Amino acid sequence: MMSEIKKVDYIYVVDSNGTPLMPTSRLGMVRRWLKTGQAKWFGNSRNTIQFVRPVTTNTQELTLGVDAGFHLGLSVVGNNREYYVSESLRKSEKDRITSRRESRRTRRNCLRYRKARFDNRRRKDSWLAPSIQYRLDFTIKEIKRLYMFLPITNLVFEVTPFDNQKLLNPDIQDWQYQKGKMYGFKTIKDYLLARDNYRDALDGKQYPASQLRVHHLVQRKDGGSNQPDNLVLLSDINHNQANHNNGILAKLRENRQKTLDYRGAYFMNILATRLSNYFDNYTITQGYLTANLRQKYEIEKSHLNDAFVIAGGTDTTLRTNNVYSRQKLRNNNRVLQKFYDAKYIDSRDGKKKTGKELSSGRTRRSRELNYTNLRQFRKEKVKKGRVSIRRGHYQLRPHDVVLNTRTNRIETVKGVQNSGTVIKFQTGKTCSIKSVVSLYHVNGILEKKMENI
Repeated sequence: MMSEIKKVDYIYVVDSNGTPLMPTSRLGMVRRWLKTGQAKWFGNSRNTIQFVRPVTTNTQELTLGVDAGFHLGLSVVGNNREYYVSESLRKSEKDRITSRRESRRTRRNCLRYRKARFDNRRRKDSWLAPSIQYRLDFTIKEIKRLYMFLPITNLVFEVTPFDNQKLLNPDIQDWQYQKGKMYGFKTIKDYLLARDNYRDALDGKQYPASQLRVHHLVQRKDGGSNQPDNLVLLSDINHNQANHNNGILAKLRENRQKTLDYRGAYFMNILATRLSNYFDNYTITQGYLTANLRQKYEIEKSHLNDAFVIAGGTDTTLRTNNVYSRQKLRNNNRVLQKFYDAKYIDSRDGKKKTGKELSSGRTRRSRELNYTNLRQFRKEKVKKGRVSIRRGHYQLRPHDVVLNTRTNRIETVKGVQNSGTVIKFQTGKTCSIKSVVSLYHVNGILEKKMENI
């Protein structure tokens, strides 16, 4: 079992040319180097220093272990010590891609005349869906980032291609790969009509195909897919805003059988086939080998510990306190206008609710259907709706670290108010922008040091 010994804090070191050196745990020496001008902070980092004077460049072999997936685990081990460990996360790009598409269409619709385009555009052979491409680029960038301040000599990946069809049917035959669920159907809706016999998933009644809509049990913005197992048919009467808000459709999702999530398996397949495009020398290991070693050393299951074992860590390896959680944030918010809904008193229970929650339920103007009209329960308006327009781009962003010169305390920024003249901190307090000094800019990545790991 892993011994309960103290963990070590490290500061990473590069020479004057930017070549990575071995990390140091002599924090007192680091303070003296910075104070006397022999070293400086490296870039925007506060855990890496760069010497400004010549130094020796003796290094040892370090191994980087990569536990690939939606949660990316990274660990650097060498000389029976762990020098770095982190878990990186990039959330789904669905909402951001939708926002970008809406902004693009709005911009193009404002043009008086748009030059005609011809249908002669072709995708490259290496084209990937944007959500997968962004996640692949993020994974590669996070791995290559460590080479900037650590002298890594070995790279070990845990990636295994998956057979998606076999995950669904372990006894699948060779000829069945070409004849899946939708074999013989032109569209997904045709398959669903045949599967559900033209019946609504809520009331069980039969409707004409023109009155049935395809509904995602798990919405696309929440990670749902277009797989038939995640789709049901709902009539125009039941597929309305009220059922989305009151939780009826959420209960329908809970009552249905849970389906397999193929997104992670698909990403692992892509990563396994494209590693050679980014790295020349690397080693592949398997998940069952990592699990056996983790159980042998009695180490708990986590992305951080998996990466530690992949890098060659054992129960005698000295662990580090340099444990980081990294999350990708958007650099720019394209939405310049925000709408804040009005609020009303619901006559049924006397609670405050938004106008969206007490809407008419109508989704089509072309024809009237028997929608559930909730506007009749609006008793009185307690708050007007408003539109807020951002008219400037401000230097300080959420999660930036600043020094409040009035209180001499380090604060984290929550947002900017009053046209950029007032800073709001995450503690809820505010301060003039003239009274703060910027210490650390997030720059698209929110990095936090994890405690009690």
